[in-house]
Formats: sequence, structure tokens, C-alpha cells
Amino acid sequence: MNEAVVLDYRDVRKNFGSFVALNGVSIRVHKGEVVCLIGPSGSGKSTLLRCTNGLEKLDGGEISLDGVVLPRSETGMRDVRRRMGMVFQSFELFPHRTVIANVMMGPVTVLRLSRDEARQRAEVLLEKVGLSEKAESHPASLSGGQQQRVAIARALAMQPEVMLFDEPTSALDPETVGEVLNVMKRLADEGMTMVVVTHEMSFARRVANRVVLFERGAIVEEGPPAQIFDAPTVARTRDFLGHLGWHG
Repeated sequence: MNEAVVLDYRDVRKNFGSFVALNGVSIRVHKGEVVCLIGPSGSGKSTLLRCTNGLEKLDGGEISLDGVVLPRSETGMRDVRRRMGMVFQSFELFPHRTVIANVMMGPVTVLRLSRDEARQRAEVLLEKVGLSEKAESHPASLSGGQQQRVAIARALAMQPEVMLFDEPTSALDPETVGEVLNVMKRLADEGMTMVVVTHEMSFARRVANRVVLFERGAIVEEGPPAQIFDAPTVARTRDFLGHLGWHG
């Protein structure tokens, strides 16, 4: 891949007391690339994303965005977070605000857009995620899948350079998972740089440029989906996928 490196993780380390959450993780994510992080629960995938946008502080190593090492200060990270969209397992929408108000909030309060500009941007994004007709609804009236699509629109409203997804479908009913994954696939097709923590192996197989298997805070194997799912080179990868019933 010849595209520029957007995110560069170098020997990233994170401990919670005596528990080693990340044990020297190094990955490069290129512009326009979709990197899916897979592995058992507690293997460090989500911690890596939380370190990326400064929700957790590193204990070692460094992370760079567009060649600039991320600052350690909260003030410095505020500016960086504007350039990264993050979508969590929980939707974290403001329940007392309408859908469109939730999407407008960041552009108005952080980017200082006028309400008219922010509304126009929000309308375009709600159409993109298939929720134009829900603009004046409140989150409580939406399904989980719809709320997660609003959360994606809200993150996109800041026009981020990279999108971080932390198991965005794990809290959803099975019938709404597909609608969220379809939105994510469209973003990938449009060239959005994405790092996705997921248990949806078929999504990783179909959409990722690279798949990275984590265990115990370290990378076990990484490579294109065809390698990871069809011809893994490491026994632990075969074992992990086998337990999930994955047979290529």
C-alpha cells in the first residue's frame, strides 16, 4: 500500500495495575485502509482504541497521527479528537435532544459552525445513514440499530480523518446488526480510514484491508483477510477462528 500512514502505533504499552492490557503493540494504518481488530474479550483491542483518542494514557511507546506524535495532555488531545470520530458499543446520544440536534451538536459547539450550516451538514449525514425521516424524533423512539446509525452520523459531522469503531454492533439485536454494518461498508467504499474492533467475522472478511488478531495485549497475526481467514500462518489464529465456527 502506497498511501500515507495516518495512524502509527509504535511499541504501545498499557497496564491496569498488574494487568498488562497492551504489551508492545505496533501497527500502521494507511489512508483509506480498513483495519479490523479481532480476538477474545480482554485481549487489548478496545484499549488500543481508547489510547488512540486519549481516553486512556499510554504507559509506553507512542501513537502518531499524520506523522505527529499524539500529545499526552488533555488539552492537546482535545484538538486531536476533532480529527477522529469514535463510535462506541453504547450509543451515548443525548436523550432529551432530537436526532438532528444530536448530530448538529459537535459542529455548533466545537467547530463553531452556524446552526444553518450545521443543520445542512446533519441533514446530508442522516440521509447517508438512512434516517432522514427520523430527524425530529428522540433517541428513545429509535431501535438500537437506528441509534447507532445516528451515533455514526454524529461522529461524521466533525468531518474526521479517521473513524474508530469499538464493537459498534455488540449491543444490538441481531436483526439490526446488518443495517449498521452496511453503513460502515459504505464508508469504507468511500475511502474512509477506519479501525474497527469487531466480533463480526464476516464483516472483517468482506470489508477489511487487513485483519489483526490480538491475544493478551499482543498481536498474534496480521494480514489480509484471505490470509487470516483462509490460510492463517499461526496455530492460535486457526484455534480462535475454529472456536467461532469459522470455516472460510
